Amino acid sequence: MKKRIKQLLEYIEMYDASDVHFTLQNGQLFVRIRGIDGIKEIKHKLLDENLFHYLKFIANLDLGNSLLPQSGNFSYTFKKEQLQFRFSYLRTMQLQTGVLRILNNHKRFTIEDLSTDPSQIELLKCWLQRSSGLILLSGPTGAGKTTTLHALLERLSTYENKHVITLEDPIEIQSTSYLQLQINEKVDFTYAEGIKQVLRHDPDVIMIGEIRDEATAKQLITAALSGHLVLSTIHAKSCVDVIKRMLDFGVSVLDLKETLCGLTSQRIFKAKDEEKRICIYEMMDEADIARVLKGEPLDESYETMEDKIRLAKQRNQI
Repeated sequence: MKKRIKQLLEYIEMYDASDVHFTLQNGQLFVRIRGIDGIKEIKHKLLDENLFHYLKFIANLDLGNSLLPQSGNFSYTFKKEQLQFRFSYLRTMQLQTGVLRILNNHKRFTIEDLSTDPSQIELLKCWLQRSSGLILLSGPTGAGKTTTLHALLERLSTYENKHVITLEDPIEIQSTSYLQLQINEKVDFTYAEGIKQVLRHDPDVIMIGEIRDEATAKQLITAALSGHLVLSTIHAKSCVDVIKRMLDFGVSVLDLKETLCGLTSQRIFKAKDEEKRICIYEMMDEADIARVLKGEPLDESYETMEDKIRLAKQRNQI
């Protein structure tokens, strides 16, 4: 089985992958890998049904309840590096699927590394100087939201000298600069419950890995209104859609006006002439947020994600 795992990890290294998708149907395993060039199907004789079942085993899934959606974590040493993984599993009557996510292969970035646009770096720094408020990051899976979040947290903890506490599920980037807490819904330590507990530890900054439900959204607003700077992520395709999602979660327009100080939407692209990735950001500051909340059109100078992508292509960056 070690040969199978080794072959899989070599593909992960080759494609600089963040996730591996598995589909098991009629005894045949289909494997797709999400890397710098998007999702590609890979084939190898060692990537078979036995590998899929072994991943379920080492992730400590409850094999007796295979009809239930499950996820579990495990570690594996590859080329003298200890890697952390999460394996998520779903089953239907026709097939079994799994997604393997590599948790600790993120490169560390400073805030200056995040964007090629100096004005965006300055805007991020400006947001981080706030003593309270809500900063939300959005984008699809694999867009680099976690990397962006932790670059901002490092800045807050080291440069701004803030007391930072995070709630994450799972902890993907480990840091010694701030306190990181792992969500565990099996023992009812949810995001909503975690926020209640964190507020008792006198934080300056709270980071919530993801807004998943109405309870978490409203707890975040409460934290921001009580004098804390709060950072989190949410699934939305644009900055305007972030506001719509928060309204869908039952957050009032008034509370959003009082708390929202910065929004980003981001996408990852392969650099045109280099083997590296470039993150394209759409950013919305308080003035534009206020316009959206009033139902007014955005200023003509506002650049959407589509505008940013078009500009990057014109500059031969992507």
